[in-house]
Amino acid sequence: MDAERQPAHLSTSAEITPLAVVVIGMAAGVVGVLIGHWRLGCVVIGAFLTIGGIERLVLADRSGLLQARNRFFDVIALLGMGIAVIVLAIVVPHGGGNPIP
Repeated sequence: MDAERQPAHLSTSAEITPLAVVVIGMAAGVVGVLIGHWRLGCVVIGAFLTIGGIERLVLADRSGLLQARNRFFDVIALLGMGIAVIVLAIVVPHGGGNPIP
């Protein structure tokens, strides 16, 4: 065994919390989609992606496990995806009839 080997880094609650907020919120959105409220569920998913982008912007280097790349990329990716999902959920028309054969 290597004597210089460091023990695995254990994540603290401060590192887990920003990501946990986003994951729990997105899970709530998925539940909304699964029970039949797809538009509301998608808006919730988009909202929590946007919240993740705001967390990454505000918390900077203290955002723990929410960090994927550099801060600029993370913020643009999360905000872009969040806003895109919200806009698509609002813009997609409600399909009321039978699909075209």
